[in-house]
Amino acid sequence: MNDRRAWAAVASFPPHPRNVRHARRITRTALAAWGATDLVDSAEMIVSELVTNAMRYGSGPVDLTLALTDAGLRVSVTDEGTALPSAREAGEDALGGRGLQIVRLLAESWDVVVRLTGKTVTCVLALDPKCLEDAVTGRATGQPAEAAAATSAGMTPAITLSSEAGA
Repeated sequence: MNDRRAWAAVASFPPHPRNVRHARRITRTALAAWGATDLVDSAEMIVSELVTNAMRYGSGPVDLTLALTDAGLRVSVTDEGTALPSAREAGEDALGGRGLQIVRLLAESWDVVVRLTGKTVTCVLALDPKCLEDAVTGRATGQPAEAAAATSAGMTPAITLSSEAGA
């Protein structure tokens, strides 16, 4: 990673289950190129959950935006559906229903912006300033950063209504 203030990657794909794997690969590749490998595990998990939800409960194409700044990694997933995400209580033997709980545990914050043509779910993974400095100077350690689970466990998203038509 060099001294740029922000890095971004954008991908758009049809709502097909195999594209969840592609979204994870895009995330892993982008973070490796940016020298932010400490975020890969958490970012892949969040991307996987948000893209899966967009495909399962949304409609139309799915847009993934990753933006790495001095503050952290912003992950945004946009779809054309109008259903708002809501955390569910998953039974002990349930195969699903834990996605947003995982996002809440890993992300520093998350929110939903509702538009005339769909919604965008965005979350932020905090970036340890030391890791950013190491990446910029080429001293990346490759050690995974710990998620701030204690502070985000009870977090609920901010929902914003927008009159904008686009994402």
